[in-house]
Amino acid sequence: MGSRAASQQLQGASRQGCWRVCTWQQQVRQLRNDGYQHFGSGGGGGGGGQRGYAVMYSAAARRRAAVWVAVVGSGGVVVWVSSRQEIPYTKRMHAILVSPQSEAEMGQQTFQQVLAEARRNGTLLPPSHRAVQSVRRVGTRIAQAASDGFGGGFQGHMEGLEWEFAVVDSPQVNAFVVPGGKVVVFTGLLRMVANEDELAAVLAHEGAHVVARHAAERITQMGAVEVARMMAYWLFGLPIPSGPLSAIFFLPNSRKAETEADLIGLQIMSRACYNPTAMITMFEKMGHAETREGGDRTFKFLRTHPHSSDRIKAIQAMLPTAEGLYEMSGCDTARGTLASHFRQNVLRGTDW
Repeated sequence: MGSRAASQQLQGASRQGCWRVCTWQQQVRQLRNDGYQHFGSGGGGGGGGQRGYAVMYSAAARRRAAVWVAVVGSGGVVVWVSSRQEIPYTKRMHAILVSPQSEAEMGQQTFQQVLAEARRNGTLLPPSHRAVQSVRRVGTRIAQAASDGFGGGFQGHMEGLEWEFAVVDSPQVNAFVVPGGKVVVFTGLLRMVANEDELAAVLAHEGAHVVARHAAERITQMGAVEVARMMAYWLFGLPIPSGPLSAIFFLPNSRKAETEADLIGLQIMSRACYNPTAMITMFEKMGHAETREGGDRTFKFLRTHPHSSDRIKAIQAMLPTAEGLYEMSGCDTARGTLASHFRQNVLRGTDW
């Protein structure tokens, strides 16, 4: 794919890794605006002596189509199987057709575009701001735990990552990450955070998307589905609508990726010596905010993220493992070096 098209796909794919549950209006727009154009088919009728020819031609066309499907399908299966990688921590296998280098380059391009827009709007907080310093301090600790090779699986893409953290002044209760370890946090979310443990829960979730290569997985899936759609149309004249396809395929995979990022992030923050129960308190707050805004009324099959209550249940099931990692890392001693008054240090005299 071209670099511009790939960058556009990455922006959509990577922001699926956002912390915040998208509103139902945004989700409907995502279903409508995937930009795939169907070409209509037309034809004329023939009669009499041409009927036998049409039948013969149709049979020949079907045979050629079957051959094409067999050849392309077999090649696709070989490529798909050979590109499978094991995700750290969860051990799930997924196919990736994007190189780590291309992934990082597209992530850097997207990150710079976000920063440039925030600068134009005057909403990018300077590095000296207390909020930026706190996000960077906690984020750096999370990044170290995410990049140390623990958890097994494929981690070649984690080598030499230059993690960056930015804070944008916006009422959005959100944060997102793009490949290469580039994280953006909005002040609307920081106002909800009570301590560094809760901030770590957010940043560990975002870092987990990088560890699991969810954006690259999404791009791979999008490419594979588009190829299948084109083949279905060219060979059989079957236009597959994008809306139902998104609800059937992409949205369930998005919800699965978010749950996976929760569970990986829970273990990462525990190894970084942050209290894993803070992830539960953050999702309780997110659930309350979602209820106030009516987001909890969105049908499950139209959601990009699971309900907060479902995420809490999955986290609670993983909590004993996370607490074991916390103890194994000697965190009772290490926590003495962490800031203990996040709200007082960061939010006191708030000027954003």
